[in-house]
Amino acid sequence: MTATQTAATEPSGIDFADSLIRVTERLSSLMDNEVELLRGERARDIKALQADKESLTAVYQRLMSDLHGAPQALNGIDEGRRTALRRAAERLEKSAMGNAVALRTAVEANHRLMEAIADAIRSRSNENSPYGANGQFGAAPNASLNVSVNQTL
Repeated sequence: MTATQTAATEPSGIDFADSLIRVTERLSSLMDNEVELLRGERARDIKALQADKESLTAVYQRLMSDLHGAPQALNGIDEGRRTALRRAAERLEKSAMGNAVALRTAVEANHRLMEAIADAIRSRSNENSPYGANGQFGAAPNASLNVSVNQTL
């Protein structure tokens, strides 16, 4: 690899910091938007955000990988950008935690709803069955067995 190729693949100071701030802020905003949709019981609308979320996440991961490979890229940036980077990172952490909690809560609520529906179906099914859980006839109160006989030969 030549020095020119190395310089082209390493992140460069101000531009790199600005890109990282921009992507981090957009990803935080998107996650905050997801949380609001979940709180507003509009989980279906989240699907429209997924392509953007995946794209932003991939760009963020690439930027962080680049930074890990060349930590000196942020050397010499001004204090304002350092502060902006720190705030963006803090906001992303907070947004990611809030997003995870909201998604987990929505999944658990959906699971409880499905369990309640399944329990109601099982309950109704058992009430109408002349057979008990052990397979014995007459286990249900007032159980009767309807029988019809075809007398045609």
